[in-house]
Amino acid sequence: MRAKRRSYDIGVMAILAAAALSFAFWLVVILLGFHEAPANAPATYETYFQQSNWWPYPFFLLALAPVLWLTWEPMLRAWSQLAGTGVLQGPGGGKPDEATVQQVLRAVRRKRGGAVATSVAIALLVNLADLAPNSDVLLGTAKLDQQLRFACSYPGPFVKWIFVAQTADSETVCALPAEPPFPGEGNDGIRPPITQLLFNAILLSQQILIVLFAALAFTQIMLHTLLFALFERLAVARAHGLHLMLNCRSPLNEFGLEHWNYTLNNFYWAASPAMLGVFLSRAATPPEDYLPGQVMLGFAVPACLIVPMVATIIARQARLPIAWTTVQPDGPVAPEDYRRQQLWPLDRNWSSKLGILLAFALAALSIGFEVSQLVRL
Repeated sequence: MRAKRRSYDIGVMAILAAAALSFAFWLVVILLGFHEAPANAPATYETYFQQSNWWPYPFFLLALAPVLWLTWEPMLRAWSQLAGTGVLQGPGGGKPDEATVQQVLRAVRRKRGGAVATSVAIALLVNLADLAPNSDVLLGTAKLDQQLRFACSYPGPFVKWIFVAQTADSETVCALPAEPPFPGEGNDGIRPPITQLLFNAILLSQQILIVLFAALAFTQIMLHTLLFALFERLAVARAHGLHLMLNCRSPLNEFGLEHWNYTLNNFYWAASPAMLGVFLSRAATPPEDYLPGQVMLGFAVPACLIVPMVATIIARQARLPIAWTTVQPDGPVAPEDYRRQQLWPLDRNWSSKLGILLAFALAALSIGFEVSQLVRL
C-alpha cells in the first residue's frame, strides 16, 4: 500500500524560514556594531538589543507560525468534517461522497491566492503609511536639522550614523529647543553608510514580513467565513447541488459546527500572545512619541481578533431562518432538540472556549488603552 504523502503548508515554511533568518540577523547586528551605542550618543540612546519592540522579531515570527497554520490546514479539516456532522449536504439533504468533499476542499484551496494577494497589499500599505513620513530622514535626503530632530526624538540604531557623524556632544545638541536656530539648520543631510542602509533595510523587511504573515492569518480566517456565508454561490456547490444547513439535531448541541468551533478556539489561544507585541511596542515608546505604525498596531491587532468572530456569528445567524424550516411542524426536528443547540462558538462549557474569552479580554484592554491615549493626546 502506498504511504500517504506528508504535505507542508508553504505559509508556515515561509514564516519559519523568516524566523531563522531573523535569528541570523543578530550576528549581523553584532558584526556591524549596532549592539553598541556611539561614543557621543545621548543617555536615552538604546542599542538594538535594548529595544524590546525590535530585537524579539524572531520570536514574534515563531509565535505567528501556529496562528497562520491554524487558519488553514485545521480549517480545511473542519470543512471536510461538515459532511459528517450533517451540515454539508447534497441534493435532497443527503451526505455527499468523499470525492465530492475533496472537490470542495480543492475549491477552497484555490481561493487562497486571493488571501495572499490581499495580505501583500495590506503589508505594503501599512508599512508605507508607517515609514513614508520619515523615509527622507532614513535615506539621508532630509536636511540636517530634520535628521537631528528625528535622531534626538528616537535615539536608537536606526539613526546611529547621525550621532556618529556629529562632532558636537549629542547631549548638548538634543538639549537645544526644536526651533530655529538649530544645529545644521538648512544644511544638507548626512548620507547613511552602506552598513546603516543594510541594517535598516533588513529591520524594515522584518517589519513588513510580520505584518504580511499576520495579515495572511487574518485574511485566511476571513476567507473561510466568507466562503461559509456564500457557499451556495461557489461553482463546485452549483455543480453538485451542495448546500450548507445548520444541523438542528446535532448530538453535541453546536449545530454540527463543533469541529469549526474547536479550530476557532485553538486559533484564539494561539493568537492571544500576538497582543504581547502591542504591549511591548507601547512599553518601548512614550505616548507622545508614538509612530504611525504603533498607533495602527494598537488598533489593528485587536481588530484582527474581534472581526473574525463577529463575522462568523453573523454568517451563522444568516443561516438560521433556513434551519427553522426543519423544526416541527414544518420539519422532522423536535423543538426541544433545536433549543439545545448553541449558535455561538461559546457553548455552555465556557472553559473549553477560554481561548476566545482570553483573546477578547486582551483585545478590549488594548483598544481601551489606545482610546485613552488618543484622548490624552
